Amino acid sequence: MNNAVSSFARRANTEVVGSGPRTLLCAHGFCSHRGIFRPQVAAFRNSCRVVAYDLAGFGHSDPALWNAARHASLEGYADDMLRLIDELDLRNIVLLGASMSAMIGLLAALERPERFDALVFVGASPRYLNASNYRGGFQRDDVDGFYQLLDQQQDWQGALTGMMLNQPVSLALQEIAEHVRGVNPQVAGVVARAIFESDYRSLLPQARHPVLVTQTRADNAVPESVGRYLQECLPQAQLEFLPGVGHLPNFTEPEAFNAALERFLGGLPEVGGPAMLALAGRA
Repeated sequence: MNNAVSSFARRANTEVVGSGPRTLLCAHGFCSHRGIFRPQVAAFRNSCRVVAYDLAGFGHSDPALWNAARHASLEGYADDMLRLIDELDLRNIVLLGASMSAMIGLLAALERPERFDALVFVGASPRYLNASNYRGGFQRDDVDGFYQLLDQQQDWQGALTGMMLNQPVSLALQEIAEHVRGVNPQVAGVVARAIFESDYRSLLPQARHPVLVTQTRADNAVPESVGRYLQECLPQAQLEFLPGVGHLPNFTEPEAFNAALERFLGGLPEVGGPAMLALAGRA
């Protein structure tokens, strides 16, 4: 790791590689780790600065970074993201936000729009619970049943891995299952409630940046209807359904995801051009 990486970034097991006019900031999802972005680090390090880190409570982050009160809402994770951005002085950010980190990134971008150029959502949802005129994919009984598995320390890891991957755990996917098994149950219980009890639908129309929404058509955590809802409610959004199955297409279908990301980056205004300067001026 570069010696310039600062204290918080070190404790968050941050990787900083490459150079370019834009920064790809890679933030993983629930019970995951920065390694799910290895295909993107490899593919884009020659054209972008790529930053990937482990969220508090997950991966190889310092266990002391996680705080039950601070991280009982996604706002606490958004504050962490902003701290990392400030410490590393990240600018012209294109967020790669997987699962819970999509809304974390949206919160951060609303707070500091001048630091961001665009957002890329991977398996994102503004609300996981079904509601009136909204299908998030989960009934209350489903979520309460998962909480019960967590609280009783039954096989919640197996249930979560099955939901994320929606396929048998092959040798190639064993790494994901191992990281899920390594998560502290207390962390998982607190953060699961932060995710499933949240509702960020009202924030979507406030988004100020272009957004690429990506997901598979067979995601047990996020049905197709959620992707279409995001496309409809975000002011500047495009939706791409990727091949394959599961909740982590950037990891399981990297060629298709990277091609979609390349097209999206190619369609953004030039860094330092009039459109980007105008956005910075409105911040």
